[in-house]
Amino acid sequence: MTPRRSDSVFAPAKLNLFLHVLDRRSSDGLHSLQSLFVYLSLGDQLRFSPAAAFDLSMSPDLGVARADNLAWRALDAARGLAPDLPATHVTIRKHLPAEAGLGGGTANAAAVVHWAERLHPEIDFRTPLAALGADMPPAMDQTARLWSGTGDRPGTRVDGLAGTPVLLLKPPTGVATGACFAALQGQFGAPAPWPDDEAAPSGAELQHAIKAARNDLEAPACALNPDVAEALALLSGVEGAWLARMTGSGSTCFALFHEKGPRDAALALVQRTRPTWWSGAADII
Repeated sequence: MTPRRSDSVFAPAKLNLFLHVLDRRSSDGLHSLQSLFVYLSLGDQLRFSPAAAFDLSMSPDLGVARADNLAWRALDAARGLAPDLPATHVTIRKHLPAEAGLGGGTANAAAVVHWAERLHPEIDFRTPLAALGADMPPAMDQTARLWSGTGDRPGTRVDGLAGTPVLLLKPPTGVATGACFAALQGQFGAPAPWPDDEAAPSGAELQHAIKAARNDLEAPACALNPDVAEALALLSGVEGAWLARMTGSGSTCFALFHEKGPRDAALALVQRTRPTWWSGAADII
């Protein structure tokens, strides 16, 4: 283990470029999914500083109880696996909004895992901590990859998306994940014709495959929160965007571009026309 020192870990936002809800398992009630996860240059920043005792703070403070804070739960679990982890104060500088579908809380927990791995590379933190949340395995992987199962089964790695300009737009109101799934009322979709055991498409073929896919939670989210439909309509109409879609169960929507210039012009437009909505520009990493 390295000597005690301050350390910093980036916790990137995630996007589901598509999210197919295939069925609901009778064994545990969880949904079987197929989703292409990517990660962004925009995210939270975690600072790990030597301290007399383990502690955690957030800036700004979102009012999350410690027992519900995934980063704290990850830290507690990591300490159980490596009791000699040095006492640390974790400061989370939040840049991602809550209830956005961007995986901020899970990204923070994954950042704790990455910090612990730096100190104890010989310990498997990922397997036991995967149970902290459905998106933990992808968040710890931080790779553009197709995931299936409940989001816990890694599939094809997808190359060729790094550097893609992204515009993010989130209405001030959110969508409850459980309500989105319930609104499907058992009407599940089919998987994309993209076998896990084959090489991923690339170039124009990859763009076509992503555009032909869907987010099965998008229609329920629009019905539950009309602001989501408004965000999608706005992003669909901006010049230069080749895809507009919702990520996760929302309420953040995104647009993908070929170049940064049109993306930046679209960002200026949404900031001017929706000044009270959260928006941001990023690139796929």
